[in-house]
Amino acid sequence: MTETQSCTPASKKCVSCESLDKSHLLSSEEVQAELTNMKTWKVKDGSKISRFYTARNFQRAMDSIVAIGNIAERENHHPDVHLTGYRNVEIILFTHSLGGISANDIALARMIDAEVEFDYSPKWLKSHPEAKKNDAQSLTIGTT
Repeated sequence: MTETQSCTPASKKCVSCESLDKSHLLSSEEVQAELTNMKTWKVKDGSKISRFYTARNFQRAMDSIVAIGNIAERENHHPDVHLTGYRNVEIILFTHSLGGISANDIALARMIDAEVEFDYSPKWLKSHPEAKKNDAQSLTIGTT
């Protein structure tokens, strides 16, 4: 895939945002279809996707943020990441240059789910069992 080609949501690599224009924004229906199998990701404010979780402790929250940052740097596609209450993490993805959700955001969400070792708070995980399943499935969903 060259930088001038568009990636699909099933892509395993982000493309340069400079090569994208508004035609690369996903419709709300396309976003919902992609998120069907990505249970920990939700639409936020109509133009972003987000994932919230509570880590076991501060160090585990920071470990996951660093891992997310490494993926973002590798892919040159950067999420907004928020740490509050010392272990509550929210990841917000959207293509900043377009002001909405593109295939890059879906691809990056899948990479985060597949590559980051999340160490959730046991209490949080008990009320969010989909998180454990989501992490293992994310790379295989949507690749057919």
